[in-house]
Amino acid sequence: MRSSSGTGRHLRLTAGVAALLLLAGCAGDTSAPAKTPDAASIPAEPSQPPATPAPEPEPEEVQPPEVALAMEPSAPVHLSIPVLGVESDLLHTGLREDGTLDVPPGDEGSPASWYNGSPAPGSAGPAILLGHVNSLSDASGVFYRLRDLVPGDRVAVARADGSTATFEVYRNESFVKAAFPTKDVYYPVPGAELRLITCDGYVRDARRYDDNRVVFAKLVETT
Repeated sequence: MRSSSGTGRHLRLTAGVAALLLLAGCAGDTSAPAKTPDAASIPAEPSQPPATPAPEPEPEEVQPPEVALAMEPSAPVHLSIPVLGVESDLLHTGLREDGTLDVPPGDEGSPASWYNGSPAPGSAGPAILLGHVNSLSDASGVFYRLRDLVPGDRVAVARADGSTATFEVYRNESFVKAAFPTKDVYYPVPGAELRLITCDGYVRDARRYDDNRVVFAKLVETT
C-alpha cells in the first residue's frame, strides 16, 4: 500500500479519527398543542340508539426486536477471502508517533494487519483490517484484488480463542483520500462489522495513489 507521498506508505488518518468519537444530537417537538374548545361551544349530538360495538381486532403478535450479531472480543489471527483466493495471517498494528495508522510491511507477500485501536473482528463495532494493494516490487499485495469483491461475498477471520467470525460484504467503494468517509468507516455501529482498507486510484506519472478503497461487511455467522 502506498500513500500519496513518494516515501510514506501509510494511510493519513489522524489519532482523533482512531479515537472513534461519536457526536449525536436530537431536538424534541416544540410545537404547541391545539387549544381545547370550551364545553359550551361543542354542539349537542342528537339522541341515538346505542350502537352495537364492533368486535375488537385480534392483537398482533409482537415480534422481538432484531439483535445485531456480535461475539465476545478475541484477537484476530488469520484472514480468509475465498472468492479472491486470499489467505493471510494478521499482524497487529497501532498508531505511529505522528498519529497516523501504522501498516504492515510492504515487501512481497506481506500479510494484512488488524488496527488494534479498533474492535476485534466479531465483537461489536467496526474492525479495521489494512493491506497493501501491491508490494515494493510488483502487484503481489494481499489486497491487490480487493476491488473485485461484491455484495454477498464472504470474508472469514479466525480468532485467538479458536472461533471464526464470517462477514458478508455489503459495500465496496473507492474514496479520494482528502474526502475519506471517516464516520462510515470508524464510528460505532450496533453489531459487528468489518472494514478492509487499501490504496486505490494509482496515478502512473506521479507514481502515487490518490484514493483509498474500503470494503464494508457485516457479521453473519459465528463458529
